[in-house]
Amino acid sequence: MDDELRRKTAVQTVAAVFLPIAAISVILRCYVRGWIVKAFGWDDAAMILAMIFYAMFCGTMIGGTLYGTGYRYDSLEPRNAVTAMEYWWLCEIAYCFASIFCKISVCLFLMRITIKRIHIWTLYTVMILTVIAGVVFMFLMLLQCKPLSYFWTRAFQDPSVPGYCINIDIIIAMTYVYSGFSAFCDFTVGILPIFLVHKLHMKKQTKVAVMGILSMACIASSAVIVRIPFVQTFAEHDFLYATIEIAIWSNIETGLGITAGSLATLRPLLRVWMGSRSDPNYSSGFPGARSRSASRQLGGQDRPFPLGSLDDSVQSRLRPDKLAVTVTTIKSQRDLDGGSLSPSSSEERLTIDRPSPRLGGDIGLGIHRTFEVTQTSTDSEEVERRARA
Repeated sequence: MDDELRRKTAVQTVAAVFLPIAAISVILRCYVRGWIVKAFGWDDAAMILAMIFYAMFCGTMIGGTLYGTGYRYDSLEPRNAVTAMEYWWLCEIAYCFASIFCKISVCLFLMRITIKRIHIWTLYTVMILTVIAGVVFMFLMLLQCKPLSYFWTRAFQDPSVPGYCINIDIIIAMTYVYSGFSAFCDFTVGILPIFLVHKLHMKKQTKVAVMGILSMACIASSAVIVRIPFVQTFAEHDFLYATIEIAIWSNIETGLGITAGSLATLRPLLRVWMGSRSDPNYSSGFPGARSRSASRQLGGQDRPFPLGSLDDSVQSRLRPDKLAVTVTTIKSQRDLDGGSLSPSSSEERLTIDRPSPRLGGDIGLGIHRTFEVTQTSTDSEEVERRARA
């Protein structure tokens, strides 16, 4: 009895711990993409769907423990055991959808900073394999018995409830195949950022940090590998008791994937909180926020202050890889009265004869429309520009 109670508590604890962690990470992701960088995209929508199904997964896991998950059939009333098996069946649906949407979200996120055709097609391949493997596995698990209700009534072999299920060895074999596909996709998505970042012109510490952030999604594959030895428990008679490890590690896999995939998008939030140590020109885009970075000077001349939040043309783009974007900069009055720009400046003044409107009586600042031109054929510069966004 103590062992059964321990297994029940383990299921409840895992679901109760990973659900709020994943939810907080997704909420922070939505805040960053919707309000800080203003670039909410399909990858964020897919992660929200993954979070919804993961919440359903955790809810059905906890609900199942209230009726018998973790206990042997001999310790349960038949009615409670049937209800617990129904919850287990719903867990399969929620797990498959949460896993599929999570992997799709991570792939779409990497496509924001991917420019090489081979990398793009690699991500498309991962998404296609994820969808095919996930859908096939889900329908196999859901339709393994006919009628469907026989899945949760078969354990008691009630002759009044006729039905049959496919050979359990097929279920076990397909679970191994699906686990292999899942681990392969996770490792592919985790290794790909290394090829995206390793040629960029940045400090080694920064490069390693970016690789680690973008590769966090492959953490979920560790849970898949740990779960593989327990797949054989599908064939056990005491199903609710024997398959606890599968339920636990499936929950950990999905929770880690959602959390890691969302944490990879939170770099702008850290910049708002802590500032940017590597880019003295960085601004959060919030009025009044990070004013120190706007006032930094180099060689006695004020640097341009990019108002990135005013560029609305990229908000609805999945991959903002346009050739030129219009930005607004604030320049000192010394530059407006005839001062020369830096030789390395890429700005072109558009108001030659007309003075720019003044921002304040004695501030001495004016607003100019300038163009920031990027060359998409230079792989490393383009990837670095997108990664910093």
